[in-house]
This record gives sequence, structure tokens and C-alpha cells, in this order.
Amino acid sequence: MKKYILLSAFFACLVLFLSCHKSKPEIVNDFIDAKNCYDTEKLNKYLTDDFMYYYEDTVSNKSEYLDKAVWENFKTIEEKNTLLKIQDLDSIIKTEEIVCHIVDSLLEIKPKIVLKRTYRFFGDKLKSITVDSILNQEEYQKSYSEKYIPFAFYVNDKYDIQDEQEIVEKIKKYLTEYVSLPISDRKKYRIYANLQGVYVSKDNPLYRKLIFKGKKTVTIIDGLFGFPFASRYEIDENYIRIRTDKSDLLFEIIDNETLIGEGFAKGTFTKSN
Repeated sequence: MKKYILLSAFFACLVLFLSCHKSKPEIVNDFIDAKNCYDTEKLNKYLTDDFMYYYEDTVSNKSEYLDKAVWENFKTIEEKNTLLKIQDLDSIIKTEEIVCHIVDSLLEIKPKIVLKRTYRFFGDKLKSITVDSILNQEEYQKSYSEKYIPFAFYVNDKYDIQDEQEIVEKIKKYLTEYVSLPISDRKKYRIYANLQGVYVSKDNPLYRKLIFKGKKTVTIIDGLFGFPFASRYEIDENYIRIRTDKSDLLFEIIDNETLIGEGFAKGTFTKSN
């Protein structure tokens, strides 16, 4: 009878231990939850002292990975990781995770970045995390550039801020204001932003280059002597009207890289990278 009681107590303790002992997939899930809460103290409990993080050409140790400034930045931009897939391979866990921040969500940038990660364990703690590959990177970057550059132009225009870190510090405020603008205003900012730079013509004998700066200023380089003269421009739907001392020059916006001139400005003007 005594042996039976001791055996029952042993099994009860074993069941209790196993119920409290988390599986590796559960640990990874909890780790991701802690990341999404920017809780570095909790994250620290999941990492071995010699923990390493591998991301492309970047290698971070434990102290660098848990750097408070880095996680404060993640918190500012509201970066979140969403688990898509998880695979348990005994000593390692492989995942696919969507990584998204406030710029992605408010500017509706698609497709989202997906990171394939490998979590390596030593006991119940993470010894390393490796980013094996990045999915949708090119498509994401294209969408990001198309939507973020007009937003940055808006912030510079309204607040005279060009430094990226200054934008990040109040990113939610600026993004909320920008997405609240009428569609017509956002379209104009998109045109302004894409228009900045130099456009070159190979088939117009009178005008060689157009250099757009800001919302009003354009410098025209003539095709005969290469002399520059400054003027003003305005946007009318998909057309740009440039003032000159004789008559206005009219250009149709074909895409982000091409303008087609009419009249004296007849010809194709292509953006120079």
C-alpha cells in the first residue's frame, strides 16, 4: 500500500512537471509574443548567455540584440511579427513570420516581408536565431518606395523636416495626418515626389533638360548653348505647365520616369538616374 502511494505521488509530480514544461514551439510562440510587446526583460530569460543573432551580413550577440534603443525604435514604429508557419525539428524550430510596422499598415504596402527563421536551442533556451531567407523583398521595396517617398515629401513640405530620424520620432502623427488627406491631395504629393530630379530630352532641339526642385521651382537647360534659367511650374491633373517669358510649356506625365512635351517642348523627356 505504501509503495502504491509513493508511486502515485511520483506520477502526479511527473504529470505536474510535464504540464509546466513548455515545448519548443510554445517557447518560440512566447518569444514572439514578448517581441511584440518589446519586453526585453522577458526576452532575456529565453536566451543563453552566448546567444547569437544572424541576419544577412549582421551578427549580434545577446547584449546587442537586447539593446534598449533598438527595441524603443521598434516600439515607435510598432513593428510586429506574425507567425505563419512553424516546424518542430527536435533541436531546432523553423518558422515563417510576417514582419510589419506602422508604415506598412497605414500606407498599405504590399506584399509584406516574410522572414524564414531558424531557432536553435540549448536546453530550454535559445542559443541562436538565424534569418535564413527573406521573401517578397523586391516587390515590398518597390511598393514601399512608391508610397513612402510621397509621404516623406509631404512631411518635408509641411514641417520642413528632411532628417529621417526626426520623421521616425513622430511617425504615427505624420502618417495619420497624411492618410487623412483627400485622395486628390495625396495624388499631388505623389506627383511632386516622383517629379523631383533631372529629365533629359534627346529629340527636342530647344530644351535639353528640366530640373525639378520642390513644389514650384524648375530649371530649364536650353538645347542651343546649355544655358540654365529658372522658372516655375504647376500641376494640373496629369499635366505640368512651366512658365516662360514667351509662352507656357506643357508636358504630359506618362509615368514616374517619362514626360511628353507639346508645342515648342515637343519630345520625350526621360528621368536621369
